[in-house]
Amino acid sequence: MERPIFHPVGTPIEQLDTPALVIDLDVMDRNIRTFQSYFADSSVKTRPVVTSHLCPQIARRQLESEGTNGGVAVTTLGEAEVFANSGFADILLANQVVTASKIKRLCALGSQARIGIAVDNPDNAKQLSEGAVASGVELRVLVEIEAGMGRCGVVPGPPAVALAQTIEGLPGLKFDGIMGSVPGPKSDDDLPSHESKTQANLQVVLDNKAAIEQDGLPVGVVSVGGTHCYVQALQMPGVTEVRAGRYPLMDHRLKAFLPELSPAAKILASVISHPVEGMAVLDAGHKSTAPDQGRPVLEGIEGAAATRFSAEHGIVELEGDVQGRLNPGEKAWLVPYELGATVNQYDYFRAAKNGKLEGFWPISARGKLA
Repeated sequence: MERPIFHPVGTPIEQLDTPALVIDLDVMDRNIRTFQSYFADSSVKTRPVVTSHLCPQIARRQLESEGTNGGVAVTTLGEAEVFANSGFADILLANQVVTASKIKRLCALGSQARIGIAVDNPDNAKQLSEGAVASGVELRVLVEIEAGMGRCGVVPGPPAVALAQTIEGLPGLKFDGIMGSVPGPKSDDDLPSHESKTQANLQVVLDNKAAIEQDGLPVGVVSVGGTHCYVQALQMPGVTEVRAGRYPLMDHRLKAFLPELSPAAKILASVISHPVEGMAVLDAGHKSTAPDQGRPVLEGIEGAAATRFSAEHGIVELEGDVQGRLNPGEKAWLVPYELGATVNQYDYFRAAKNGKLEGFWPISARGKLA
């Protein structure tokens, strides 16, 4: 567990103890307004995925802005419990819940909030039905379609239609519609073909909507994710919501898709050593940057790059004129490569405005993996 020094409101940000995960509130609010404005005049709305920030204060700002359907999406049951207990009334758990203990917990949430759940297996649907009936609640169910993600999801076509019909006939469940997740490009080299691949993946979901409706069952919700597919989703009739996550805070990985948005969450680190001309050492390593999917990017110093990390140390290589920079005691900013993994390393965001501390915002769903 993180045990931060709680500096008073008004403290200049660069005086904070490090490593620290800092949000620039003005940048975050601008990101939210910009992205959600794309949905304001459309029948397609965004459903914020809170898994990337795990923070009710940020989710409230998202729902207070235009362009959402009024609900949020989570990935784990623990996250759903945190957000239900924080007063969120419409929660989609965009994942499968299969164990008896978790089904009982899920159904308990049904008395607090409007709960949606993803299903890709008829036996799981029957288990959910039994749990819902025993608890006296109704669960909204979305059939998850495998749309190219290579993860969860029923096989498109007749199996998806049959699963929808099974759910419709089970007590305690309400067939609400379908959902699918579509992969983004794995590298910048994939960007040129990204649009056509995304359209093809989304069309798989829409084709299953048509097949289920042709079988006589209305499909009210067509939910697609993630953030990178919003342009195509807005252009394809039939989609009702886009599950989008990282846009409020952004990260380096998503920047290629949304260049109009800026990183609002960054890691403030201190230089603890400059042992040779071409290298500086930061106090931010694996435990504070989570570089598993990609290294964080050192910001604002041309000729300096964060190149490797151990548990507690981050190594910055310095070239040319910057070899005299980043001496012990100085501060540096790192932009996370992948936001969700980084956020899960901290218990608090340091919320900042105009370069000064506004407060500590709990990352309430941090570590709620089950």
